[in-house]
Amino acid sequence: MSEIKQIKIADGVDACFVVTDRFKTSKVLVTMAMPLEGDVSARAALPFVLRRSCRKYPDFSSLNGYLDELYGASLQAGVEKLGEAHLVKMGISVIGDRFTLDGESVAERAVELLFDLIFDPKLENGIFDPSDVEIEKRLLAERMVSELDDKRVYAVSRCQELMCEGEAFGKNRYGELSEIESLTPKRVFDAWRGVLKSAVIRVVVAGDSDTDKIEKMLSDKFSEIERSPSAISTSFIKSARGERYFSEEQPVKQGKLVMGFRAGMESKDDYRTAMTVMSDIFGGGTYSRLFLNVREKMSLCYYCGSRLNREKGIMIVQSGIETENEEKMKTAILEQLDALRAGDFTKETLEASMLSINETLRAYGDSPDALCSWYSAQLLDEVIKTPDERAAEFNAVTFDEVCGAAKEVTLDTVFMLIGTEGNSDGN
Repeated sequence: MSEIKQIKIADGVDACFVVTDRFKTSKVLVTMAMPLEGDVSARAALPFVLRRSCRKYPDFSSLNGYLDELYGASLQAGVEKLGEAHLVKMGISVIGDRFTLDGESVAERAVELLFDLIFDPKLENGIFDPSDVEIEKRLLAERMVSELDDKRVYAVSRCQELMCEGEAFGKNRYGELSEIESLTPKRVFDAWRGVLKSAVIRVVVAGDSDTDKIEKMLSDKFSEIERSPSAISTSFIKSARGERYFSEEQPVKQGKLVMGFRAGMESKDDYRTAMTVMSDIFGGGTYSRLFLNVREKMSLCYYCGSRLNREKGIMIVQSGIETENEEKMKTAILEQLDALRAGDFTKETLEASMLSINETLRAYGDSPDALCSWYSAQLLDEVIKTPDERAAEFNAVTFDEVCGAAKEVTLDTVFMLIGTEGNSDGN
C-alpha cells in the first residue's frame, strides 16, 4: 500500500510523495502550470531546452556521462494542456538505492540533477544558448507538424479549435507554427523566468526515496525565488448555442467526422463521475453503443469513440468513415445518444463500463510513471484523490445518473475532414 504525503513548499508550490517499495525505480516529476495565454510557443520549447544542459553539465556529453553514472537514469520533458492551463513538465527516472552496488545513493543525486536543470540552466550572455534554442525550436516545429500530419489527431484538434474559438482551450499546446519558427533565446529565457515566478507547481515523487531530503532541497531552491503565482481558471459553456458545421478537403483516403458536445458543466465543480461513465457507455469500449451498433451492426465507420474532457466540460466523438456516409453517421451517433437519454442500455453494460474504468484506475498503481501522471494531473484540484478513492466514486454511479448525464449533453460543433483519394481503411 502506498503512503501519500502532500507538503506545501512555497506559495503556489507543493510536493506530493507517493512512498512505496513496490518498484525497482523511482520517478520525480515537476509540473509547472501557467494560464494558456501569452507566449505559448516559448513555454512549449522551454522544457526541451532545459533538458539539454545545465551550468554544471553544460553539454550533451557531460550530461549523458553523468546520467550513465546514475545507473542509466533517464530524463523526460514535455508540454500538455489541462483545461485552459499550460503544463510544462520535467522528470527523471532512476534506479532505487536498494538495487545499486553496495547500496550506493543515486536517487538523491538524480533529484539534484533534475533541479539543476530546472533552476540553474546553462546561460550564454545572460540568456539561453542560441544553438540549443535553434535545435529545439526546429524539433518542436517538426513535432507539431508530425502530430497534425496524423489526420485523426488533426481532425480532433481542428474541431476543438473551431468549437472553442475565442476560448483559450482552442489553442494548440505548442502555440502557432509561425511563433515557434520565430523563437529567440531571449523569449525562451523570459518564459523560464515567468514560469519559476508565476507557475502553480507540483513536484510528485513516486518510489522509495528520502522524502525529507527532497523536501529540504525544494525548500532551499524556492527560498531564492520571489513567487507570485498566477490565477489559473478555465471558462465553461454549459450548453451549445446552436450547432455549427465545418468541413475541409484533404488528399486522404478516409474521411474523419468529429462531433463536439458541451457536457452541461458551468464550472469544474459541476463535474460528476456519472458523466465519465455515460461517455464510456456511449463510446468507450467494445461494450459501448457506438461500437456495438454504429460500427459492428450498421458498419458505418472504421472506428468510433467518445471521450469526456472534464477539465473543459466537453465531450468529443471521433470517427473514421467513408465520406458518403457522413449524414448517416451523424444521425446514427445522435440516435445512440438519444437511446442513452431514454435509458436504453442494460445493467450489464453499466457493469462492463464500471469494470473497464476500475481496471484503468488500478493501472495507475503499476509504475512510478503512472503514479506521477495521476497526481500531477490534480495539481489544480483542491483535494488530492487516490485511484482507489476515485474508483469508489465511479462504483457508486447509478443507472438513472447515467441517463441524466446524457440529457445534459448538447451538440455544439461538427467537423468533417473530407478525403479526396477514394475508399480505404487508411489515414
